[in-house]
Amino acid sequence: MAKTKKVTITLPVELLESMKAHTDNVSGYITELAERAERRRLLREDLDRYQEEFGAFTDEEMAEARALLHGTEGGAERAA
Repeated sequence: MAKTKKVTITLPVELLESMKAHTDNVSGYITELAERAERRRLLREDLDRYQEEFGAFTDEEMAEARALLHGTEGGAERAA
């Protein structure tokens, strides 16, 4: 299990109540959200570095990526 440290955070009451309606482990819920945000940040940095080296993604590349991410037919055809 990962090492943890107890911290104190302040949340709007409505947000906390909404979270509690969906989970009995608010700490785990917030950890999962923070992990997702960190993965997005790291991915954004990787994509920015790639574009600095190779140039901006074309509209076609962006459309293909969206299709693959969202499972649309265009992405499946190109991935096959």
